[in-house]
Amino acid sequence: MSAVYEERKPNPVTKANFLSKWFFIWTREIVVKGLRRSLDPADLYAPEPSLESTHVSGYLLGFWEQELKRKKPHVLRMIFKAYGWSFVPMSIVYSILAIAVHTTQPLMLGGLVSFFSESTDNISKHSAYLYAMGVVLCSLISGLFFHPFMKYLFRVGSRVRLACAGLVYRKFLRVSVAADNSGVSGYAIALMATDLPTFNESFYCFHELWRGPLEGVVFVYIIYQLIGWPAAVGLGTIVAFIPLQAWAARAIARYKRQSADYGDERVKLMNEIIAAMQLIKMYAWEKSFAKLIGKVRKEEMKSIKGSTYIYAGLQCTGMISKLSLFLSLVTYVFSGDLVTSQKVFIVASYYDHLNDSLLHAWPLAINMWVETFVVANRVKDFLLQQENPADGGVDNFKDPETDPQHGNFPGRTNNPRAEVKSITVHKLTASWDQAQQEKRHRHIEDVSFQASDQQFVGIVGTVGAGKSTLLQAILGELDIISGSVELNGVLSYAPQEPWLLRGSLRENILFTEPYDEQRYHEVLRVCHLDKDLEHLPAGDNTRVGEGGASLSGGQKARVSLARAVYRKADIYLLDDPLSAVDSNISKILLDRCLNEFLCKKIRILVTHRVQLLRHVDHLVLLEGGRISIQGQYDALKKLIRFRMSVANDAEVAKLRAMRTDSVYEDPEPRKSLSQEEHLDRDQLQQQFKEQQHRGSVKLNTYRAYLKVLGHPVVVVMILVLFVVARASEATMDIFLSKWATWEETEPNQHEPIPEYHKTRMHMVILYTLLILSTLIFYVLRTFGFFAMTLRISLRIHNYLFRGIISACMQFFNLATSGRILNRFSSDILAIDINLPASLMDSIEFVVNGLAVLAVVSTANTWLLIPAIVIVALLYGCRCLYIGASRSLKRIETISRSPIYSHTNATFRGLATIRALNGAKLMEQDFHHYQNENTSALYLHVSINRAFAFWTDLICVLYILAVTFSFLIFDKSRDYYSGDVGLAITQSMKLVLMCQAGMRQTVELENMMTSVERVLEYANIPSEPAYETEESVNLPAQWPSSGQLDFRNLRLKYGDHGPYILKGLNFTIRGEEKIGIVGHTAAGKSSIVAALFRLAHIDGRIAIDGFETSELGLHDLRRRISIIPQDPILFSGSLRFNLDPFEEKSDAELWQALEAVKLKEFVANLKDGIYCRVHDSGANFSMGQRQQVCLARALLRQNKILIMDEATANVDPQTDNLIQEAIHTKFAHCTVLTIAHRLHTVMDNDRVMVVDMGRVVELGHPHELLHNRHGYLHRFVEKTGVGTAQHLRYLAEQSYRKRVLGKKTEERKSLLEVGYKGTTL
Repeated sequence: MSAVYEERKPNPVTKANFLSKWFFIWTREIVVKGLRRSLDPADLYAPEPSLESTHVSGYLLGFWEQELKRKKPHVLRMIFKAYGWSFVPMSIVYSILAIAVHTTQPLMLGGLVSFFSESTDNISKHSAYLYAMGVVLCSLISGLFFHPFMKYLFRVGSRVRLACAGLVYRKFLRVSVAADNSGVSGYAIALMATDLPTFNESFYCFHELWRGPLEGVVFVYIIYQLIGWPAAVGLGTIVAFIPLQAWAARAIARYKRQSADYGDERVKLMNEIIAAMQLIKMYAWEKSFAKLIGKVRKEEMKSIKGSTYIYAGLQCTGMISKLSLFLSLVTYVFSGDLVTSQKVFIVASYYDHLNDSLLHAWPLAINMWVETFVVANRVKDFLLQQENPADGGVDNFKDPETDPQHGNFPGRTNNPRAEVKSITVHKLTASWDQAQQEKRHRHIEDVSFQASDQQFVGIVGTVGAGKSTLLQAILGELDIISGSVELNGVLSYAPQEPWLLRGSLRENILFTEPYDEQRYHEVLRVCHLDKDLEHLPAGDNTRVGEGGASLSGGQKARVSLARAVYRKADIYLLDDPLSAVDSNISKILLDRCLNEFLCKKIRILVTHRVQLLRHVDHLVLLEGGRISIQGQYDALKKLIRFRMSVANDAEVAKLRAMRTDSVYEDPEPRKSLSQEEHLDRDQLQQQFKEQQHRGSVKLNTYRAYLKVLGHPVVVVMILVLFVVARASEATMDIFLSKWATWEETEPNQHEPIPEYHKTRMHMVILYTLLILSTLIFYVLRTFGFFAMTLRISLRIHNYLFRGIISACMQFFNLATSGRILNRFSSDILAIDINLPASLMDSIEFVVNGLAVLAVVSTANTWLLIPAIVIVALLYGCRCLYIGASRSLKRIETISRSPIYSHTNATFRGLATIRALNGAKLMEQDFHHYQNENTSALYLHVSINRAFAFWTDLICVLYILAVTFSFLIFDKSRDYYSGDVGLAITQSMKLVLMCQAGMRQTVELENMMTSVERVLEYANIPSEPAYETEESVNLPAQWPSSGQLDFRNLRLKYGDHGPYILKGLNFTIRGEEKIGIVGHTAAGKSSIVAALFRLAHIDGRIAIDGFETSELGLHDLRRRISIIPQDPILFSGSLRFNLDPFEEKSDAELWQALEAVKLKEFVANLKDGIYCRVHDSGANFSMGQRQQVCLARALLRQNKILIMDEATANVDPQTDNLIQEAIHTKFAHCTVLTIAHRLHTVMDNDRVMVVDMGRVVELGHPHELLHNRHGYLHRFVEKTGVGTAQHLRYLAEQSYRKRVLGKKTEERKSLLEVGYKGTTL
């Protein structure tokens, strides 16, 4: 599937000069576009060369290869080896610069404040100007270097993240399908979505690991020089909290690990739920899975709550600098020294820096790197998982396409370039169990056979006999316990379950092969796809949807076969590709494709259709994992043992033959969809296309987010607490400056000593009360805020799950799993963790900004003028950048979905991908999706950094205005030193606040896009109510007879779609057995959809007199059993799969398993009914999965059973088992059998023929066959003379038993009730 991707324009950063890069001038083009309109994915540039996914993955792969040679490999050591040389020296240089700036600026401020002090006369105005210049330059240097450095670290972190994602996906392509890798797909998606982004964050704070302690040493020395030993008191307060920070780091790491594990489990579960949504709805299992998800989510939220409350506690450490200053000054005062403005503001500045570096940045860095350590270990665990044996183990790094030894391992030899083509299997014993398992079950044992050039080998056997296992062993997917497989030639493979990618039909057929027009059209012809193309909207360019959603089961099977056949190979392994197609088409495929087109190749065909194998060169019969007999068909059929295996007696032999031959052919070409119907489908697809919202995040989104809490009073109270806490802190700052100013007037020189000490004591008491009240308000507002956001997170996830689980089925047919999983992984993570932090920072920024302006205006009211100018400039800057930033964030979020969808699709087709050498192509597609995401993310981060950079420079202008205003407009030193110090320190805080705050307001809006996306899916149009209204008075034992009445029933899939069923009118009596037949897309499965109300219906369906439209969906669906065409099992225990509500006892489950002949198999498993089922039931064969579905139906004990082509993928023995169960276990039930194998419906009470959405015949098959112009008669005639004769015989026998027999009984009992078959 060699998709052609559009070339993007080169990133302008590649041609930008040094100044353009440093000042982010190169972003102007995208910023201007974002200002004029919302950006589209087409506006993106190519990723920066150093962030190209293929390149960085290949680079890191070499280091991982070296790391694996160590006894204990570690991902972090590999990362530092690969990239440490680039970012460690830069981080050291930057941290030295930052320490120098943070050390110098308070000293400059102290010198400037001293100039305004009444007690100081030795500083000249010239010196004051130099001090002022020093203050401004320090802020300028900080602003000029911080954001370019952060951008550099982002590139490092992104390279690591992309490279690790590449390694994870590479591993994903090599992971063993044999091992119990339950949830490996969800695990990989969780790693990419929630774990690997940690690298981006952790590199931002790498230099903080040592900056905090170094700054602590420098600052403490300077503070000691200023105030002496009281410095130890303040420092002691800060140091006392460091062990608390260490504990917090360990606790957060523990909680993060737990929440990551629970998050993985939740995403894995959601992945399974999405894949099996139709089954869940038909079984009415929504509540069971909601309970399961709720349980995992509750545990996840416990862990998130733990880490969030610790984070809330750390947020309160901002008050520790105030507390340290308070204790130092009080100690200083009581030691008899004077408090001067110079000392107060120098010490306060250093304590603020210390608080930021030692108690905030340093612990955050430690937490982040502890978390990174956890992520690195999770990545390592994934990379060391058991691999597919053919790939040569975790330490094999050779390219499969160039490695001649690829696919060779003990027991298997692969020589694709051999001149003489052959397969030799000698005494082969293989197992699905892991090599380290003590007792490995031998799934095939002592198997030997040989296939030489141009030979056709057929493999048959009952369910669980080991047919598919044998093919997997030949492919190299299983560990070989003993024996050998020798392959001479290139392999091709068609799996039992068709695997299709979300692309065009042509792309799926070509896959890895180059386009050869002649061969391509020939393959379409021999696979009977040429006629299908005429009716598809865009021919072979039609998008098949995720998993081939837009194709029928037969079409999917033929596309899968076409892909295998199109590949130029020597050996073709075909795992029952004919099971999903009509008998006539299967004969065409056998003749045209296998016997003609591939006649010169080795063909190994696994099938249940024994009669199709009459012309094979060699036939192999598998029983219980062993070959019971093999040879030519004609020779084998004379052997009693073979006859006993394939047919117990002549009649059953004929019935088996009928099973394989009695499938009717599609009729004359069907008319294609009208232009209007195509338009309707396009509108429907557009409705569920992943939408990119336009413009700013609406106020309604914020309101909806807070409304989720359900308590508006609480929201208002917390916002009030933010204001009160900041007002209390501002009052404390103003008080301190006034106190320092009062002290500088040396009141002890001209006031009575007792009065002086009394005033000082009042000052200390008032200061104490202010700091205590501020601390209390801060704790209340912080913990209250995070408690509120946690409750919102829990509820918003519940709303999302409820919205998804109750959505109509058309949504799942059109929306990809990647989009839904994106919301349950990345978006929910953002709402849980990132959004609360951004929201709090943004609220703090607004409140703090207003407080700073208020405090500064107390020192000099005229400073409000530059403040207003600066606010206007900041707002203008925000308006300039926010449009581009917001659009890019939305594009970046949407661009993640294809990565997850692609990863999901890869897991479903691992064996096919590896057999067709598609790993390289799939890896290229993965890297393309990564590059698309990187393009958006790189621009988004660059825009945000540019915005923050220019914001900082604007704030430096404000510091310049404030600092120099006191000197320029000071005529006679009218300003108090305390006011000057307060105004300048507050304006410097404004810079720090703007650095974080303005960025956080943008980040908040970006995070709110996650809320938009989640609420979008939470508010999807849902199905009708699950519970029945009391006024209906539905009896507890309904339905008691199982009578179905259809009156003028019409059905369509979606509001804009055409009607598929067109006015059905018929009645099915209780306990009747009805067969439903018809061509592909005739509307057979739509009748089932109508019964289960899976789509929009007009008209009336009544069951025992109750209209289904008046019933709750659960009351309806729980009372109808279904055995689906595609049997689905969920990872978990077998018991859960049988009885998710835990309503039945173990004894009842064993009884059901015995009834479906599965008891012996399950009893031999390690844990019996509690045995673990792998993803999608991979450790059960297709037939065994169907038997489990039959057991489910038995356990439900309903009066109505639907069988939707349930025997399409099973062997004759399992088919007979199911038919026997219908006639015995479901004798008193109404049974509707949808089938395209006519033998399964000939013994029914009546057969319904559906064509073009209408019922065209309904009656006993014997009566219908007498109508030579009837549909059923035509179907039977097309099966061939012998088969048609036998089908008539079966219909006649059934007529004698079911119709004439009943009439005789009726006469005996003098009842005048009866019925005849009718034709509608």
